[in-house]
Amino acid sequence: MTDHWLGWLGDDPATAVRKGIEESLRAQVADVVVEWVKILETPRFLTGGRRHSEDEQVMLVTRAALAAPFALSVCTTQHGRSVLLGVFSWAAVNLSTPQVRKDRDWFDLGVGLDWAGERLQGRIYEIDGEDGTAER
Repeated sequence: MTDHWLGWLGDDPATAVRKGIEESLRAQVADVVVEWVKILETPRFLTGGRRHSEDEQVMLVTRAALAAPFALSVCTTQHGRSVLLGVFSWAAVNLSTPQVRKDRDWFDLGVGLDWAGERLQGRIYEIDGEDGTAER
């Protein structure tokens, strides 16, 4: 995908993003089948952190986000096959304290990467104020 640090997405970031896209779609249409997904250009990334209290040379990553423009093909019983274009965004906070980590994603159809990229910073901080109902 990129040489940007994606450790917050696990051992296989590409699979994690595809799974996130599929879960977003299934939340809207239970029988959706994702036939293929293509990331159209290099995603936008946002990473935030703070200095480690014991070692000022070490930075702890506390939050991260990405916005990935996609094209995909889906098939549903009711609507048949459709090709969708948009941007899948995913943000995670509290990365330095995994027991309270929160993740949230957005599935924006018909928008471009510039539009989604401009919203990443607001979205990454929006998670802090949520009650947890939209958590992954």
